[in-house]
Amino acid sequence: MQDRRAKPLPIPDYDTQPFWDATREHRLVAQQCGNCKTWRWPPRSVCPACHSDQVEWRALPGTGTVRSYVVMHRAFHPAFADEVPYVVANVVLDGAEGKVVLSSNLVGVPSEEVQVGQRVEVFFEDASPELALPMFRLL
Repeated sequence: MQDRRAKPLPIPDYDTQPFWDATREHRLVAQQCGNCKTWRWPPRSVCPACHSDQVEWRALPGTGTVRSYVVMHRAFHPAFADEVPYVVANVVLDGAEGKVVLSSNLVGVPSEEVQVGQRVEVFFEDASPELALPMFRLL
């Protein structure tokens, strides 16, 4: 039985494994079609624009803009009970033509001070030896 205090972690699959491999190295990457150069997010095996299966993983600068956010006032998993309220933000990442939007925690800022349009940067929390989670803080 899983410890109820342990935070649930993402489970990498065939399409997302390169993303998680990069985060383990504290790098942020996203898929770009090897044929038409369309950015793909979330990661998938076929380009939504040209249906090519060619994929390239491109490094991103790790900065972006808050597009939207929600303040969690209730822990939907027991492991997050001590962290409420916390902010989950949708961040439009720089370097991907506005096509890559990552949802993650925005930390280090009181929830009442978070605003759409704020500039943020990524940092990584080592959640396990195999997995680092990208999170954001204000620039």
